[in-house]
Amino acid sequence: LFPEAAVARMDLDTTRTRAAYEKIIENFQQGKTDILIGTQMVSKGLDFDHVSVVGILNADTMLNYPDFRSYERAFQLMAQVSGRAGRKNKRGRVVLQTKSIDHPIIHKVIANDYEEMVGGQLAERQMFHYPPYYRLVYVYLKNHNEALLDQMAVAMADKLRAVFGNRVLGPDKPPVARIQTLFIKKIVLKIEHHAPMARARELLLRIQREMMEDERYKSLIVYYDVDPM
Repeated sequence: LFPEAAVARMDLDTTRTRAAYEKIIENFQQGKTDILIGTQMVSKGLDFDHVSVVGILNADTMLNYPDFRSYERAFQLMAQVSGRAGRKNKRGRVVLQTKSIDHPIIHKVIANDYEEMVGGQLAERQMFHYPPYYRLVYVYLKNHNEALLDQMAVAMADKLRAVFGNRVLGPDKPPVARIQTLFIKKIVLKIEHHAPMARARELLLRIQREMMEDERYKSLIVYYDVDPM
């Protein structure tokens, strides 16, 4: 399509040094690069006068990420990227690729309707007990033996439900389910804002001690992420 166009990449591999990052930006700003292809970092704080077309490829990846903030973050990123298109006093064009053309977030991005997006997301979070209406504690369990970890995760989730009831979700595999030789499982605990966190911490540590006192679960590694970002 553009046989003589100069194309550059901007991602983790091509920006390992500050000098490499700055050179990519400088070349694009000066018109030495015609097409810049990159990851999300392309949208972060960059402003070019001469960009007329921006493409967002496979937006569904952002929408389908397993996190309660995924719709909010997808909207934010797509809006940021869209803002890169447009020369001075001229409108730009944004090409958005998605298999979910009827998705509410896609429509809000097209309409640039930030307030409607926020209102919808807050209503959902209140209904399903997520921040800012509830606090979250992610309970991560690790072990070298995947089958044993599955067994331990179910046992700990059962103990948590006996104390916290339906505030407990999981266990499930997090997006990164293995680091080197350690397998990982995740349990989510939702706690009302008015509930004392010191008491929740006390109960969590008590349940962890009960798990570790069981000979079968001595090798279990547990850590917590409170109010995860």
